[in-house]
Amino acid sequence: MTRTRSLSIFAVLATMVALGCQSVATTSAKLRNQEGNYEMAIKLAKEALEDNPKDAEAHFQMGVSYSYLDSVALAYEHFMMAKKLDPEKTADVDNNIQSNFAKHYKLGQSSFNRQDLQTAAVEFNLATRANPTQSVAYYNLAVVYQRLALADSTNHEKALAAADKVLELSNPSEANYVKALQLAGHELVALGREDEAVNRFKRLIEEDPASYKVIEDIGTAELEQRSYSSAAVFLKLAAQARAKVGADDAKVYYNIGVALYNLRKEDPARINEAITYYQKSLDIAPDDPDTVFNILVAYAAKEDWSNVALWGEKYVSVNSADANGWKLLARSYTEMGDEDKAAEAIKRYEMLRQQ
Repeated sequence: MTRTRSLSIFAVLATMVALGCQSVATTSAKLRNQEGNYEMAIKLAKEALEDNPKDAEAHFQMGVSYSYLDSVALAYEHFMMAKKLDPEKTADVDNNIQSNFAKHYKLGQSSFNRQDLQTAAVEFNLATRANPTQSVAYYNLAVVYQRLALADSTNHEKALAAADKVLELSNPSEANYVKALQLAGHELVALGREDEAVNRFKRLIEEDPASYKVIEDIGTAELEQRSYSSAAVFLKLAAQARAKVGADDAKVYYNIGVALYNLRKEDPARINEAITYYQKSLDIAPDDPDTVFNILVAYAAKEDWSNVALWGEKYVSVNSADANGWKLLARSYTEMGDEDKAAEAIKRYEMLRQQ
């Protein structure tokens, strides 16, 4: 009977080891965590895992220790292993991972709100390590790096990498997906990789030409932020996509013209390109006052006075109440030596100014 009983105890012990039960070292690690002695807890948990690599509780306790030591990437690794080895730990594991994530995400938000971008970058980066599956932390990290890139261009690459991670983890139906797409495109342009940006979005258009709205919204947002190079790239792509489905839009061509005109100091040839797009806009919406005026201003920037006169006359015919039109028209007549017309235009300008 004693022999039978001994065999039974041996069998139970063997089963406990096979199931990954807690060892003395694991229990001690748990106690050390409760005492706040996290370094010792890690040492004991490692000893437990040397004896039994499938000890889920040892992995869990290491996750707890690393959490308190702010080694959140290691905490995540051990928590996930604990869940894999013992699915009953899923709830506890998920709660601990979420706690680590929330701590650093909130610290990142707080730092960002007080314009401490360096600290925000550190905290959002820790949030991505605390839970690498949460795209929102990567998006916020990308935004911070984009801001930091204004002073240090090396952050453009970091912003792009974080934005690409958002695209990897999310899908087009999520709000941050489109924002990350915009941010990635902006960073590619900032890095001088316009061709890569174009190729990325061309693939999107080829797969679904009707997706032009997504690209158009990105271009419009870039224009509003005065990121004229990026705006021109994306709005041109949107215009091409619209053309494929017969949905040309005057406003898109107009906005392309605005973006290109604002790049004239970097490249004077952009003025002619801007005029071309303004004219495309007028092909769809003839006599639109804003577009006519912009062409007028573009020719004035080139000091092409004969065309300034031509478009100035057209502009005052569609918007005779704008003093600025008469002013530019007067200037063109003066430059061309037509003093009578110049005097009449100046008279109209002065009269409107006094109203």
